[in-house]
Amino acid sequence: MPVLDPGSINWLAVGVTAIATFLLGGAWYTALFGQLWRKLHGYDEATVKELQRRRPPVMFFGAMIVCYFVMALVMAILIQWTGVTGAGGGAVIGFFIWTGFCFAVGLTGAIAVHFPLQSFLIDAAYQLIYCLGAGALLGAWR
Repeated sequence: MPVLDPGSINWLAVGVTAIATFLLGGAWYTALFGQLWRKLHGYDEATVKELQRRRPPVMFFGAMIVCYFVMALVMAILIQWTGVTGAGGGAVIGFFIWTGFCFAVGLTGAIAVHFPLQSFLIDAAYQLIYCLGAGALLGAWR
């Protein structure tokens, strides 16, 4: 069985990956698909303002950064544990994580609610891109 060596985790790579994922999400859900995503979820300007009032930006963005850091750390641990090296190998790990967890959980969630398929596809594509990118980055920096 492979041995997990926490000392071999590249913490800079984990931090950069978390920040890159956060920035990708910011672009994805504002400039690229923000307006369509909000429309698909039925969020008008008043709803968005109310959500922002109830959930201050520091709490909202802070929670995201922490979650992206945890995801990057877990992916780095899996990459280290499996012995994968290089961007390609890391991207393969990212693909498996996306398929087995992000896509599967996202699809079951989408089936349970009544959002349009387009909404699920926007989320799933974002998750695929960040899993592939995070895996590639962490694999390359291993």
